Amino acid sequence: MRTIVSGLLIATCLTFALFADEPAAVVNGEEITRQQVQSEANLYQIVFGIYQQFPRFGEALLGTEEGSALLDRFERDVLNDIIDRMLMTQAALDMGLTADEDEVQELVDSTIARIMQQNQLASEAELEAALAQQGRTLENFREEIAVDAREHLVRQGLREEITGEATVSDEELRAYYDDNPDQFQDADGEMLPFEEIEEELRQELLQRKRSQTWEEWLSALREEADITINL
Repeated sequence: MRTIVSGLLIATCLTFALFADEPAAVVNGEEITRQQVQSEANLYQIVFGIYQQFPRFGEALLGTEEGSALLDRFERDVLNDIIDRMLMTQAALDMGLTADEDEVQELVDSTIARIMQQNQLASEAELEAALAQQGRTLENFREEIAVDAREHLVRQGLREEITGEATVSDEELRAYYDDNPDQFQDADGEMLPFEEIEEELRQELLQRKRSQTWEEWLSALREEADITINL
């Protein structure tokens, strides 16, 4: 059985390599390649690692319909996340939002430092040597990180733009306090005075309203988008 499953793993990897450059989805005319999805999902490394440590579970993942369905679901979830990020980036650029280059550089430097720490590299020279073994340069690696950092920052700016006008009125605050007395009791079961929890409650309700505003806006963005999924 393990020989059969090993063959399935190899066949799956070969299939991935064959179709890696084909679009997994097209979002408003912009392609998401299968390579992007697989790189982010890290699916085959995960499955291979599981199969090495837990062969029977690996066999179930690769050798049963239920296992294949689970892997497909995971891959589709990753694709949906990429689609959402692409939609947000497109919307941010359409609104003219840009990233502060100083903040981009800070993110690049912190990411490089984290990667070096995780891989026990003492200097950027060691990182450069490790990248060279993969046929990559440190300069290109930094630029790849910078691209991701810019997109992250413009998406962050987009969310602030969309949710920035959300407010919680005094009336809403008091109504929530009055309608949910069980949430504002001390250890003895006595109601905490409104004045003691007012500011903390305001921030909590404001965060909820911002999250709701964001999810509603993002849902509308998805509905209006031209999305074709081929995965």
